Amino acid sequence: MPSTFPSYVKLGWKDSGEAMKPIVARSEMERGVPKQRRTQADTIVTVPLTAFFATATDAANFETWVYTTINGGMDWFDFTSLRTGGTVSARIVGGDIGTLVPAQRTWARSQRSFKIEYVRAAL
Repeated sequence: MPSTFPSYVKLGWKDSGEAMKPIVARSEMERGVPKQRRTQADTIVTVPLTAFFATATDAANFETWVYTTINGGMDWFDFTSLRTGGTVSARIVGGDIGTLVPAQRTWARSQRSFKIEYVRAAL
């Protein structure tokens, strides 16, 4: 059973969005209109996130969750889509959780930006 994204991590909306990889291959022609063909049934959706940690303990717990529960970011986890509110099975892109940055002059509050991805049926 997959893990669930930690509820103590607050996510920012400012830089959020969704980018879908194309499912069409395009071939330029010597003359005329380029040809296009569908190459797959599903697309990978990439979502940039900024995670905010209210305490230093929350930041440390998130790192522990990534490196022990989801195998360094490699494993899939349940994530509530910021756009639809539905649950998707996601993973951290390349296991890269970004740089931890203090939100103030101390490490009491901090944040990090990273990307997650999930598969969406395109049919």
